[in-house]
Parts: sequence; structure tokens; C-alpha cells
Amino acid sequence: MFGRLFNLVRGFFGLFVSGLEKANPRAMLEAEVLAFQEAVAQYNTNLAKQAGMVERLKEQIKRQKKELEQATARVTANFAAKNMEDAGRAALTAKQLKSDLTENEEQLRAADEMYKNLSRQRDVYVKEAQRKIEGIKQKLSKAEMAEAQAKLAEMASSTAFNLSGSGANLERLESNLDERIADAGGKARVAQDSMKSGGWVMKEEEQKALEAQALAEFAASMGLPGAAAPAAEKAPEPKDMGPSEEVKA
Repeated sequence: MFGRLFNLVRGFFGLFVSGLEKANPRAMLEAEVLAFQEAVAQYNTNLAKQAGMVERLKEQIKRQKKELEQATARVTANFAAKNMEDAGRAALTAKQLKSDLTENEEQLRAADEMYKNLSRQRDVYVKEAQRKIEGIKQKLSKAEMAEAQAKLAEMASSTAFNLSGSGANLERLESNLDERIADAGGKARVAQDSMKSGGWVMKEEEQKALEAQALAEFAASMGLPGAAAPAAEKAPEPKDMGPSEEVKA
């Protein structure tokens, strides 16, 4: 009974999580990216430990080689000096060092090979994960754009436009703007017609006459030549319309 209840609860929980994943795909993607980064960091930590082991083996092998050289030199020297007991002890030490050196060199090869394999495995894993993440990002963007377009299409197809409401308001607004444009055009035409009437031309001629009169008066007061004020132009006298000359007989 408890097993069935546990399975039921687990099923409901699975459905709940699935619903959250579908409703929040971007949040799920961010969580997966974070988990991926943490996994890579942990992997690099273990890889660094493996690299440290390789370096320690290298140092140990280097030290053992030096000790082997020294033991070999002692064997040679004691053997040449006929110190067979000392030569035997040195030879035994050299033999043990050589055995340990061979074992450590084998461990070094295995450790270094494991480090290289782990590095390649990490690189493959990281590239594959990055490819999947980029693919999911692109699909997520496409899905969001498709959903937005579908929502706009659904709104356009289900919305009933009321011509007596917003449509009529737009028409009144357009009519008011047309009226303002027509009024502005009328005012501009009235101003242009008043300029064409010639009133401003008459004022300009009067101004020039006043300036000429003032100049003549100034010249007369200063005794300058041509001091006489300009005579007002007389209108031409009408021609005599009397009887024509008598025709000579």
C-alpha cells in the first residue's frame, strides 16, 4: 500500500515538474547551464589532482635516478677497492632502487595517459554540451517568436472592431485635421493677396520722396550745389481739343 502511495505521489510530483519545465523553459535552461558549469568545475578539480600526481611521480623518478647513479658509483668504487662487503650492500641498494624506478616509471606512463584521456573526455563533453545549449537557445527564440505571432494572429481574428466607437473617433480626428489644414491655407492666401494689392509699393514711393526732400533741404542749408528742392512732378496738361486749323483754300 505504501509503495502504491509513494508511486502516486512521485507521479504527481513528476507531472508538476513537467508542467513547470514547459511553462518556464528559459528558467530550466539557465538551471541546466549552471549545473553544467558546476560539473565542469568539479571535473577540472579532479583533473588537477591527476595532474598533481603525474608531477609528483616525475619528481620521485628524478630523485630515484640520482640515487641509483650514486649507488652504482659506490658499487664500482668498493669493487675496485676489493671491499666486497660494502660493494655487496651498495649493489643490493642499487638493485632495489632500479626496481622501484622501473615501477614508478610504469605508474608515470599510466597516470599521464589517464590525464590525457580525461582531458580529451572533458573537451568532448564541453563541446557537446555547448552545442546542445546553443541549439536549445535558438529553438527557444524560435518558439517565443512563433508564439508571439500566433497570439497576434489570434487577437486580430477574434477582435471585433466597432466602427461607431474607435473607428468614428479616428474619422472625426482626421476631419478636424483637414479643417485645420484648410484654415491655414486660407490665411496664407489672404496674406499673399494683400501683398499683391500694391499698398506696400505706395508706401515705398512715399518714403523715397521724403528722403529726396530731406536731402535737398540739407544741401540748401549747407550751400551745396544743386540745393534747389526738386520740383514736384506735374501731371501732363491735356491737349487742346479746339477746332483744327482752317484748311487753306
